[in-house]
Amino acid sequence: MDAYIGSYPVERVDRSDERHEAFVYCVGRHRITISDCDRLGLEAGAILDEDGFALLLEAEQRLACVQKALSLLEYGDLSKRRMIEKLRMKFSPELAAETADLLEERGYLNDSALAKRYAENYYEVRAYGPMRIKQELYRKGFSMDVIEEALKSYRTEDHREKITQLLLGKYSSEQLSDPAVRQKANAWLSRQGYSWSEISDVLQTIL
Repeated sequence: MDAYIGSYPVERVDRSDERHEAFVYCVGRHRITISDCDRLGLEAGAILDEDGFALLLEAEQRLACVQKALSLLEYGDLSKRRMIEKLRMKFSPELAAETADLLEERGYLNDSALAKRYAENYYEVRAYGPMRIKQELYRKGFSMDVIEEALKSYRTEDHREKITQLLLGKYSSEQLSDPAVRQKANAWLSRQGYSWSEISDVLQTIL
């Protein structure tokens, strides 16, 4: 490496317009985007100075970060904050945030739509109430503004019919006549995320 200090010759550039990538052979092999290759004016025979070589390394990291982000999405959707957290395990905080912004701009990350899908699944499939849904969405890295928007329709909905179905699917009316069972049922429904007032109304109706 010492022989190249201050002078970095570009030996070869292999472009793949189909993949929008280029391999630049300059003190090793560097994989960058075609746009970065053109922007930096990289071609065989060019001689890079320290700043130019640093820009080449930055371009290589930028593409690697984008590819890592896309590979993470192959395993499932992520919130923007969670994506940044995962990328920061390997890349700088600035590059992680820049990459997440790029993916959001191109539609790969959409916190609002994703939070609404999660909320619907939690309510319809897991039978969570609004408070539990809020907790779960927060754990997944969504901002409070996004969470509140996703919960808007559930805030105004009457959940007593759903609570009744949950209760009678788990306990019989005879079982619920036992104060200890009612207390247990109340605690369970609270953990599911329903309000004490709605739970109380349902228990009184059933009894």
